[in-house]
Amino acid sequence: MTHFKKIALLFALALPLIAAGQRKEPSVVAEGFVVDRASGAPLNQAVVTVYDDVMILPLAFAATDDEGYFSIEVPKVERYKILADRQTFFMKDVVMAPDKNGKLKAKLGLERKPGYVFDITLFDKAYEHNPINTLRDCKVEIYNNTTKTQELTLEKWPKATFNFSFAEGNHYTILVRKPGYLNHRVEVYVNVNGCILCVDGMGVKEPDVVPLMTHGNEVGYFLGAIDLDSLHIGKRFEFKNLYYDFNKWDIRPDAAKNLDKLATFLKDNPGLKFELGSHTDSRGSDAYNLTLSDKRAKSAVDYMIANCGVDPESITAKGYGETQLINKCGNGVACSEYEHQLNRRTEIKITGWNDKDPLWDRSLKEIIEDKNLYKRIIEQEKARKRKELTSRK
Repeated sequence: MTHFKKIALLFALALPLIAAGQRKEPSVVAEGFVVDRASGAPLNQAVVTVYDDVMILPLAFAATDDEGYFSIEVPKVERYKILADRQTFFMKDVVMAPDKNGKLKAKLGLERKPGYVFDITLFDKAYEHNPINTLRDCKVEIYNNTTKTQELTLEKWPKATFNFSFAEGNHYTILVRKPGYLNHRVEVYVNVNGCILCVDGMGVKEPDVVPLMTHGNEVGYFLGAIDLDSLHIGKRFEFKNLYYDFNKWDIRPDAAKNLDKLATFLKDNPGLKFELGSHTDSRGSDAYNLTLSDKRAKSAVDYMIANCGVDPESITAKGYGETQLINKCGNGVACSEYEHQLNRRTEIKITGWNDKDPLWDRSLKEIIEDKNLYKRIIEQEKARKRKELTSRK
């Protein structure tokens, strides 16, 4: 049962008791704080439930505020059990009777479940983590692929930072969206399939992720950064780790895995159009390199269309050969293998986009679980464009 379903169930159970409270029966106030037992930090949004003296029926419940504080008025009985529950923490309860002043005062320290806490800052990638250029008003969602639940939804989040606790044994997906920027997806694996902590899609070098491990490495605190790329026609970004065998353009198994990830990125941004460009170094004739790069680009695009369901109208292929070298290593210039390798690259270039993201009104849960959503979105966009063309005639 999810955290929010628990709240709804407790509310339903408490309604008759609330109605009884309106008849002015004798009552007491239960108040106190819920904190992280290890750090002493207050825990907001913890569900606190007060049970009767036989510890069976809930009398009332409340959620803690930003200071971890709760206050609940309950019917007067001899003893109470106060229970606190919060995602990624073990439940904690205490049995107590009212003090001489007729009040219940409790402080419950919750033990964190094995897992990791991320404090994430959102940046405009163009400014290289300049704190002045953090991004606000983003849509932030987190989906738990293991339990099939959406665990966080922040609509137009007014801050540039957010935090979330990733519990052990789960695979999470983070999706960050903001108008005028590319949608950014991040995968987080916590002790899943031999991966103690793997983050794919967000930088994992300092200062992008800074680990602070405690409790025998069962609990970790991380500072992270997620960068969003702004949109403009002609913008390029390099697609790394797409390799081909010498003098060939066939898609290797390792390249296929990376193209699968690229296809997911393309489908996360269905309102955009891209060009996949392949580049070579200067060794070999100009004409040969141009032909080879063109075949490699086309091979990559054909793979994603045939195997990943990418819309063929959303991406084109182009080979540039050695016409756009990024260093001095032209024909006849002595260069190291590393310098030549810098020129052998694959780039994605933005060539156009819609005014509105077709997926904007869809939740991350829908995007992940509805396997036909992307196809339907593309068909709807094509129908919309046909309608616009017809109305212009």
